[in-house]
Amino acid sequence: MGKSIVITSGKGGVGKSTVTVYLGIALCQSGKRVLLMDMDEGLRSLDLMLDVSSHTVFDVSDILSGRCNANQAVLPVPHCTNLFLLPAPAQVGAVQNTGMLARLCRKFAEYFDFVLIDSPAGVGPGFSSAIAAADMALVVVNPDPVSVRDGSYVAALLKKQQTQEIRLVINKLNTRMMRNGTFLNIDEIIDTTGVQLIAAIPTDEQIVHASAAGKPLSPSYAKESFLRLAHRLCGEDIPLPDNLMKIT
Repeated sequence: MGKSIVITSGKGGVGKSTVTVYLGIALCQSGKRVLLMDMDEGLRSLDLMLDVSSHTVFDVSDILSGRCNANQAVLPVPHCTNLFLLPAPAQVGAVQNTGMLARLCRKFAEYFDFVLIDSPAGVGPGFSSAIAAADMALVVVNPDPVSVRDGSYVAALLKKQQTQEIRLVINKLNTRMMRNGTFLNIDEIIDTTGVQLIAAIPTDEQIVHASAAGKPLSPSYAKESFLRLAHRLCGEDIPLPDNLMKIT
């Protein structure tokens, strides 16, 4: 049985969808079979980031309503073996039954090693639907105080919903701005959110270019950070780099 992981955040713009895509690719490169579920209704983006938008016909709401079966809606990602995408609905509110969604995720977990659920930002109905289907949550924050505070609120909601595991991903890590006091440092982020850190992804312009072009990452510190995160999720004991505060 595979594991369902929701990737969530308190505010938009933290790079939640980017984490979903490149974590999925890293897990596949580690030999896993991965399904990405885009649950950001109305604002779907994973199909563009993975360069499969022209092949998108059905979405998760079509499966739940019986308009198609899973094989018709799930798309293979051409440039990454064993990576698949289930697109989000184009209309907000298309997914209403969280119980059916949770059952669908459990069914997918029989065929995939990991089901990564890209939650919409914020704490509205889409957030509730996404977390209902997950065994684990990755809370994505940036080092800026607003993002961290919002991430803390989301973490509290996840704990209230008794999500089994909650881990913190610091994305767009900029250690120069941490050192000069513009951003919170890593310890302050962990203390504020109250969530155990599992990964820190540095600011990397290549991520912007690669996601815009629908391409994998070239070798870089960011790519290595996603690979280390993938190995940790697979149960390996991978420590954070000793020089974490010197990477940017």
